[in-house]
Amino acid sequence: MNDNQIELGFGPMSSESIEAVYRYSNYNRRRLMLIASKNQIDHSGGYVNNWTTDQYAAYISKMKELYPQAEVLVCRDHCGPGFNGNDDLSDVYKTIDADIKNNFDLIHIDFCHIKGDKDHQLSESKKVIEYCKKLNPKIKLEVGTDENLGINYSINNLDEIEKEVDYFTEFCQPDFFVVQTGTLIKEVNQVGNFNQEFITDASKILQNRNIKLKEHNADYLSEDEINKRIGIVGAMNIAPQLGVVQTMTVLNKCLIYGIDFTDYANEVYNGKKWSKWLNTNTPENKFLCIAIAGHYHFASSTYQRLIEQLNKQEDIVETIINNLTEIINHYAKTRE
Repeated sequence: MNDNQIELGFGPMSSESIEAVYRYSNYNRRRLMLIASKNQIDHSGGYVNNWTTDQYAAYISKMKELYPQAEVLVCRDHCGPGFNGNDDLSDVYKTIDADIKNNFDLIHIDFCHIKGDKDHQLSESKKVIEYCKKLNPKIKLEVGTDENLGINYSINNLDEIEKEVDYFTEFCQPDFFVVQTGTLIKEVNQVGNFNQEFITDASKILQNRNIKLKEHNADYLSEDEINKRIGIVGAMNIAPQLGVVQTMTVLNKCLIYGIDFTDYANEVYNGKKWSKWLNTNTPENKFLCIAIAGHYHFASSTYQRLIEQLNKQEDIVETIINNLTEIINHYAKTRE
């Protein structure tokens, strides 16, 4: 990778998004990351195809065979208690066991939801990192224990970042450190505000320790906004945008071919996964709710019936992959 390339992590929102990542990497010789959350894929299953980690890894193996020139890091995003509604630490260790057994390349340790103070948060993070390194000494690590709330941090927080980074580097060498850059996703928009001065200073702290600054919630950025990050942000994650584009692709094609998607729409709306994404709109805007939460229901029979009907009109999977590839290319194309 050249110095102008920001490393990119994309959420495995669906089989199509995973294939889009592998296909892009294969044909563009660009290293990419897949960043699976515990909600999406886990040892006991997740909303992406109802896959366990083992089943996800089996699909990844197929992608590697299909796209042998691809370089894709298989990563665990937000590995910590509370991210899937389960606060039990034993569940976190089960996730790690399954991930490392299935040859994941990187694990993001995030204990921001653990009950207790900051010292407890850090000490438990240390224990789980040491456990990861014991199972696989070569496992790559991402750390950062704060939720991204889209807050513009001040110079006072630089001391906190430096202190936390130095704590971790005493016993491991993280590849990435998550810093809140000010980004925040709501509905189908980037509503945050990139705090460039603060992030530049934070990046210098990390670069001096050979660690890349990782930005989460980097969806819906314009080309100009991406350009601002070159040389400052070392990596960024994009996920909900892929889910929204796939949902809208399917619904638009249904509108074109006169296919009724009422059952799927009702399932998505009644599932209420859209509630955390709303900003200025209300639940009465049902179509927006369906657009922002449709990906949580791609494994449903109502969605699969739509895909079956659309496949009679065109290769809908190929259409979806092509549209998702446009997002990847928007972020991945080299900027001088």
